[in-house]
Amino acid sequence: MKSLLPLLLLASSAFANDVVSANENTNCSWPLNMPAASLLLVGEVHGTNEAPALIGNLACASATSGSPVVVAMEIPIEEQTSLDNFLASKGSDADQAALLASQFWTRQPQDGRSSAAMLQLLHRLRSLRLEGARISVLAVDDGTPGSRDAGMASRIRAAHNAVPAVIALLGNVHASREKGRQSAPDYEPAGYLLSDLNPHSLYVRGPAGTAWVCVPECGVTAIPDNRHVGDKRGYLPAIGVIPGYDGLYAPASSTASPPAVN
Repeated sequence: MKSLLPLLLLASSAFANDVVSANENTNCSWPLNMPAASLLLVGEVHGTNEAPALIGNLACASATSGSPVVVAMEIPIEEQTSLDNFLASKGSDADQAALLASQFWTRQPQDGRSSAAMLQLLHRLRSLRLEGARISVLAVDDGTPGSRDAGMASRIRAAHNAVPAVIALLGNVHASREKGRQSAPDYEPAGYLLSDLNPHSLYVRGPAGTAWVCVPECGVTAIPDNRHVGDKRGYLPAIGVIPGYDGLYAPASSTASPPAVN
């Protein structure tokens, strides 16, 4: 864990003299009625366009205060150096090719964590940094069987201790603050392990649509609508509605995002 500290301290001090100037064409608004927690756990169905786009909006809105923001992502920790290099780059074709050359982006099969929408999110965060936003990305998945959630929680906790705002994009199982699953009553998700930090857990799912998921074959798959949402959109309270979650966010659509590398 000590190896993370230089990165997190850099996130706190980098761009100290820069001024955030939000692009007028970028959505930097915080969702209406949604609490602005210092630790936000966002649970997604991997493989949509909408969840990564929401993270970009949230990071942009958080960064307008001038404070550092860490975006934690369910990406292998081995990708950290290539992520840092890409975020510090100009985003050229060569810069993108260097990012996408790793095993994470080229493995088979490909799940939604390495989608085109996730790549677009990294491009947006890189652009916001060029405008002066104090944003860094933290890979939190060590891939260790049986303890992935503990590892993710530990790295998110370290980030939360180092910077004022952490936004974590995780699968909706990992972001839950409730212990146990139907098939595994002793399962402790990352959100549960972070409950003492009082995070705000947000479930992202709205109307029926599609996602790139592996069930077990990977591809574009129909996903049903969130029955708790109805025709409502945006932020809604979820306490007592979806176990383990404080709020839910219903985007206007749910559309599949295929792998960034085919």
